[in-house]
Amino acid sequence: MTISRLQSAAQYLGMIAVMTAISVTGYPCSAEAAPVADKAAASLKVTVSLSPALAKKAAPNDVVFIFARAVQGPRMPLAIVRKQVKDLPVTVVLDDSQGMSPEMNLSSVPEVIVVARVSKSGMASPQAGDLEGTSASVKVGTKAVAISIAKVLSGQKEPGSPHGYR
Repeated sequence: MTISRLQSAAQYLGMIAVMTAISVTGYPCSAEAAPVADKAAASLKVTVSLSPALAKKAAPNDVVFIFARAVQGPRMPLAIVRKQVKDLPVTVVLDDSQGMSPEMNLSSVPEVIVVARVSKSGMASPQAGDLEGTSASVKVGTKAVAISIAKVLSGQKEPGSPHGYR
């Protein structure tokens, strides 16, 4: 196995380990978090671009994670796609087929926040120096969401989040 394949495998396993750790924290159920009735409508068309001001801070082979997470509840991605900076700008469709578990998918929540993150380490968890863009809260089934990756994560923890960075 070549070193680059080992690095890719390690990055993938790291992503799985992070997502598993996040999912083990549990999902607080709430009566107001009604699931989306129509699973076919549980998709989001997301267009992601990299701000020209940050273009020099990203290498073409840097990993880009595009994911949706519940507005309320755990930060575990409900749907996630992996691309590279060289693919940007890109349009992807997030749906239940990209979920981490059958119980935690887009059709299980009414509203999500979509995040696009350039990971300098290739790992899914946010790190200082990563580049990120986020959407406002959107209803699952929204036809089009546009995100510009325009922020550098500082390494300061986001209030109320055990693993989120600003």
